[in-house]
Amino acid sequence: MKKYIIFLFGLFLILGGCSKEISINSISKEISTYSMELSLSSDKILTGTETVEYKNTSEDSLSYICFHLYPTAFSEEAINSPISALHYNSAYYNGSDYGDIVINSVFIDDNTTIPRYEGEDDNILILDLEKDLSPNKEVKIEISFTVDIPNVNHRFGYGEHTINLANFYPIAAVYEDGKFIYNPYNSNGDPFYSDMGNYNVTIKIPSSLTLASTGIIDGTSQNDSETTYSISSKAVRDFAMVLSDEFQTIENHTNGTRIIYYYYNDDTPAESLQASVDSINTFDELYGEYPYSTLSVVQTNFVHGGMEFPNLVYISDTVTDKASYINVIIHEISHQWWYQLVGSDAFSYPWLDEALAEYSTILFYEQNPQYGVSSDDIIQTTINNYVAFVELYEEVIGDIDESMNRPLNQYSSETEYVYMTYVKGCILIDNLRNTVGDKKFFKSIQSYFNNYKFTNAKPEDFIGTFEKICHSDLSGFFDSWLNGKVIIKKVA
Repeated sequence: MKKYIIFLFGLFLILGGCSKEISINSISKEISTYSMELSLSSDKILTGTETVEYKNTSEDSLSYICFHLYPTAFSEEAINSPISALHYNSAYYNGSDYGDIVINSVFIDDNTTIPRYEGEDDNILILDLEKDLSPNKEVKIEISFTVDIPNVNHRFGYGEHTINLANFYPIAAVYEDGKFIYNPYNSNGDPFYSDMGNYNVTIKIPSSLTLASTGIIDGTSQNDSETTYSISSKAVRDFAMVLSDEFQTIENHTNGTRIIYYYYNDDTPAESLQASVDSINTFDELYGEYPYSTLSVVQTNFVHGGMEFPNLVYISDTVTDKASYINVIIHEISHQWWYQLVGSDAFSYPWLDEALAEYSTILFYEQNPQYGVSSDDIIQTTINNYVAFVELYEEVIGDIDESMNRPLNQYSSETEYVYMTYVKGCILIDNLRNTVGDKKFFKSIQSYFNNYKFTNAKPEDFIGTFEKICHSDLSGFFDSWLNGKVIIKKVA
């Protein structure tokens, strides 16, 4: 009997996986495709060739195409540091170290091209086209590059236990409203903005390392000292990996998704995995289906609590309290909906995804009482912490800017950014829910997700969705919150 149960369970997973594939196949045909051949040396140098079948999804003809070169922020000469003074010493635990990316060659449709560079840190690669690229047409771009990985506990860098490879390759800038978006790196928040793309990646690494990544590992090959991984992923916002020679793994399946937990210092890994499973199930139910067949939850060296990438989330090993660790897991997995599936310009209006992700943790605890966390207590604590922060800020520094709709580089400090984006953002979403009622709130959230998944949304899209579902003019409500006019009072 057990054999039949196992067979049926396996069949369910196969059929579930097929269903998820069907939901993203049509999207994958309408977007650009990145194919990368990478090799990582033992001295932390990554060499690669990236072939991009770039599709012009805009309504304009393009005379040039732009790519972000995010590793330049880690170079010694960089003006826009990726790390704030508050976290500098803990990030660079061995002292200052630097990384960079060098473009070795560029070919467009097999013709050699001399690139141009813009941005304060030469962080924008500009490729001029011989002839304009019409809407819905494609051009093949081949970029050869070398990346020097710094010794730093960050998205991109290596630490004591892991090598983090995120934002390491040239990625096409978003083109909207008649221009490419050139947002610089910033130590506040997540200064990234990208369109969906397909990824086919092969990477050769020392055989002592285990790899976690965006997408599906289709196969491996090995010789005495190196292992080559073949990885693919359709319709994702970017591509990231974590490597370690210390990883242990535990996994489970839910709703057609294989969840793998990679860790090296967790006394209760089953609890961490269960929180990951419960997160997927909860947000599937609340928002809409997670359409991918894999999710990697990865403990890693990271100076902040966690970080989201498609099909992969960082959970920092600096979070040692188990309740806080699980809270990070929940928050980061919610970003698979609010950042990965529904994209937004996290530099220009960071509250849009972070407020939803932060409030998602409250909704998670509402739906999962077995965790013993009161959502009412979280809201009360959040409100009181915000009020205390504003009072202290005004007492020590003076008037505070409580507006939320501003870019990352307009926050005076990382602390101000956190309170205006995460803390106040969470209070905003809870207040919105109380204003429109649960039925309209959840209907609006689901409509927002379904209408904008696989695309990029703006604040007016979020607001407009609620106005349409609620049949109400909510401009005054949002104006008071986003522009700092609302008065938030301490809860007794």
